[in-house]
Amino acid sequence: MKRIRFLGDYGDGSGSKRKQVKKACDPCRRGKRKCSHGISDETPVQQERVRHQVTMAVSDLLDGQLPVRPVDEQPLESFDSREIDNNNQQALPSALASRFTAPFAGASSAHSLFLSICTASGVEMDPTQQLPPSRILRPSFQDMRAPPSERRPGVAAGYLPMVVKAVLPYLEIECLQILPPQPDLDAIIEIYKQEIHPILPIVDFSTQAFTGPISQENPATIVLRQAICLAACKSPSAKQYLNLPEIEDGQFALKTPRDFADRLFGVLKIAQDIGLVDDRLELVQVLALMTFHSYGPDGDDEVARLCGLAVHFAYSSGLHYSSRPGDVISEARRVELLCSLFALDKIVAMITGRPTMIHINEIYLPTQDDNIMRSLSPGLTLLFRLCKMLNRVLDLYQAGSPDEIAKENCIWEASWPEFEELVKDCNAQILHPSTQACLELLYNVIGVISYRPAQIETIEPRSSESTLPLIMQSSRVRHKYCAQQIPFLFDLHISKLPFIPYAASLSLTVALRSLRHTTLETTRKSARDDVERSLRILDELAETYWHAEQASRVGRQLLQTYDGAAY
Repeated sequence: MKRIRFLGDYGDGSGSKRKQVKKACDPCRRGKRKCSHGISDETPVQQERVRHQVTMAVSDLLDGQLPVRPVDEQPLESFDSREIDNNNQQALPSALASRFTAPFAGASSAHSLFLSICTASGVEMDPTQQLPPSRILRPSFQDMRAPPSERRPGVAAGYLPMVVKAVLPYLEIECLQILPPQPDLDAIIEIYKQEIHPILPIVDFSTQAFTGPISQENPATIVLRQAICLAACKSPSAKQYLNLPEIEDGQFALKTPRDFADRLFGVLKIAQDIGLVDDRLELVQVLALMTFHSYGPDGDDEVARLCGLAVHFAYSSGLHYSSRPGDVISEARRVELLCSLFALDKIVAMITGRPTMIHINEIYLPTQDDNIMRSLSPGLTLLFRLCKMLNRVLDLYQAGSPDEIAKENCIWEASWPEFEELVKDCNAQILHPSTQACLELLYNVIGVISYRPAQIETIEPRSSESTLPLIMQSSRVRHKYCAQQIPFLFDLHISKLPFIPYAASLSLTVALRSLRHTTLETTRKSARDDVERSLRILDELAETYWHAEQASRVGRQLLQTYDGAAY
């Protein structure tokens, strides 16, 4: 019987003619299956020595942490895509075959053009051109979680530093432990379903991530719930449920909305960087919900980046094309998610001052009288209508020459629709009052920015109202009226969408401008009342939004300056 010597077995030098094979890892050896783990230039003896050194070093740094599964021990059976061929592809187990998918390619891409020739010629594409889902997303650290056959070309055992390999499992454990206790979590999710989901149905609650139990073996079940908590924590009704475990003792402590959101945002950021969510559609949902939180001076920049990532992965999933039979996502769900992303893209572009990334003429949506569009929820239908108006208004703020930017501008030539008319057209009368108030607030915000005042103050007196074009007159009136309506809407219970602090600061800006330019005592008193009312609203929002605190501070400084100049 021929004896076998494993690579790395070093003895007295004898046995050099024996057949050499690679030793299977322990999980595959116990399961009596073919092993392709741990294939590298290092010998098993060297790998074991390095693994032991890393484990001892990290245990000294992170004493008291939970035990971690070794980095190179994959939960799923490794499968080498090179072993697939056209003859036996259909014989693969469905669970294994579903791990490989064709990456999306646009109609003008070289791959798509080549594929069209193959289809016309009756030639099937080589299955090795398909990729597992983890190869399509590809944050860099996700290579550590993928089997060797699914890693990118050139990624070997020494691709990442040894410290990264050691700390990565502990980061995963830390991220997946940050959740409110189950009763609080259920209450926050219910608040999300009542206040946010009717307007922005970003999350699909029918997926396995929500129908199945919460499990660290499926990180998406935890990360998606964390993202929902981040979006819903700003609601006043959620304040009593904002409990998170403390790092020191593991006890749950009540957090302010900003503290709660800051900590969850940090956890979600790490989870996104290390690739805990490897499904593109689930990642789109997580990234979209992360845009609900702006944490500080550079928060708007991060919100714009995350929104861009969400749109990127939506495009890489082909959501801008109509669904075909057999696709992972249905046409109704595709339209629902794409309309939500379209609206969120316009809102983020408005509050961050960035260009939009989704253009209505570059995506496919059914016509308004199509059954799928009619099946959308009234809240999303109304929000979509408002954001199409917002898309037109944002043209006022496109980049241009300094001379054009300095002038007063207004492009809205059609009649401005009344909010009640929009509600009736979208059958949104059945919405909850807080949802209606939130959408009416957005309507007034769009009305304020639909008129762009001159950016440079001139010493020449303004033209009389009679000599102004009719469009400019109506825009100015709408600008002031909508700004005055915003504070009254804050007296109602409003669903907390990302534009809430933006709306309050916008109302303050218009009131301060009126206070500066008015000459009549009665008008000046009314403008000052508007300023103080807006400042009170911003003070109330400061516990929840960083931007509200900053706007309130700047507004009080300007008010003191104007008062000092008046005397």
